[in-house]
Amino acid sequence: MTGCQTDIINAIIQIVGREYVLTNAELLYNYSRDCTSDEEKIPSAVILPKDEKEISKILKICNETKTSITVRGGGTGVSRGALSETNGLILSLERLNKIIEINKIDRTVTAESGVITQDLRTAVLNEGLNFPQNISSANACFIGGNIAVSSGSPKSLKYGTTKDYVINLEIVLPDGTIIWTGKNVTKNATGYNLTQLFTGSEGTLGIITKVVLKLVPPAKELLLMIPFSKIEKLFECVQQFFAKGYEASSIEFIDQTGVKLASEFLDKKQWNHETTKGLLWIELEGTASDKLMEQAIQISEFIGEYTQEEISMADTQNGVKALWEMRSKVGEAVIHHVFFRDIDIVVPRSKIDEMYRSIAGIAKKYDFEYTVFGHVGNGNFHVNIFQDKQTDKKEWEDQLAIWVKAIFLKALELGGTISGEHGIGKINLPYLEEAMSHHHITIMKDIKALFDKNSIIN
Repeated sequence: MTGCQTDIINAIIQIVGREYVLTNAELLYNYSRDCTSDEEKIPSAVILPKDEKEISKILKICNETKTSITVRGGGTGVSRGALSETNGLILSLERLNKIIEINKIDRTVTAESGVITQDLRTAVLNEGLNFPQNISSANACFIGGNIAVSSGSPKSLKYGTTKDYVINLEIVLPDGTIIWTGKNVTKNATGYNLTQLFTGSEGTLGIITKVVLKLVPPAKELLLMIPFSKIEKLFECVQQFFAKGYEASSIEFIDQTGVKLASEFLDKKQWNHETTKGLLWIELEGTASDKLMEQAIQISEFIGEYTQEEISMADTQNGVKALWEMRSKVGEAVIHHVFFRDIDIVVPRSKIDEMYRSIAGIAKKYDFEYTVFGHVGNGNFHVNIFQDKQTDKKEWEDQLAIWVKAIFLKALELGGTISGEHGIGKINLPYLEEAMSHHHITIMKDIKALFDKNSIIN
């Protein structure tokens, strides 16, 4: 740590207290990784402010001294956006963890950005309302982080992504100015939509400190799980599901490799048949159980045109949770299997079959192992590319860059893009020029410079 850094950290200690500036090597290690990989970036210090006022004072110091600072939420991201690449400062939002108000008339929740997403969901459900994003990392991620990358979830098919529920945000700008981006209303035609500008900006324009989210009434759920002996029939079934006018709250899938890994991880070998080339989940929502059952029977008859395998069904809370288990745990199963790179391409639903065939073709051409799963109902694939344990990690990463680019280029060719919900972060930055025009990127750089002229945050 340089003398200048020491002076800056001492000044920040005067704001938050010595207890809330971490410099011990063992403690810093806890903030050196996210869920991207095994790469570590040790920061110089981690700052734990308690509110927007302390954050404002910290940013004023960093802006005046041109000191880089990285905002960190729950650290569950997979785009390496929460790591300090410059061994600079990390500002963690973990102490901003209060739910301020649940308004049952306006159907909104106001919370600090460090609230764990599942805690927020549980709190509003207890009040008879729902934040309808069942994000897979909800037990650890922060609601502010979800907004910063506009996280999606299986429920995004019906409800859209997190950005569709953000009404207003309190932001601390890089110069320390505190603003609200809008008003706590669901209709607002006054001026530019700054709320959506900050939503999905990945902490590059300012630090989200409070959020106001729209809520919906909770609904009853019915879930179908369907095995397919031919993967092409799975994709055809999904496409025709929409062509024929059916509706669902979630449509998810796992390919054959994912089924094998998840079933072994969970010791659910009854789902791992050699004939199973893919598993599909279709979730229905409604207010009346009998109506849901009628829909399920009708959809089951439709599905019978594409697979002869036995369909599993659940309409109780515990039954639905049990039937989701394979899908919800496949990511964890991959983590326990081998080191991997997760990419989350998205293409139009009409192109999902072509995208999947292309992934298989690219894997065959370059000879790598992988699994594909994800939110197939809205064209969002998670491609997990496995590291060959016999290959040197540096050599594998060099090869990986070629494979990832090939997959990205195909997604772009099909009218999609390189991230549906994980964000760009640092890991996808080298591919951004493939996904966006030079003019588009120039506009974003100009917006960044307007808010953060010294380029200090993220």
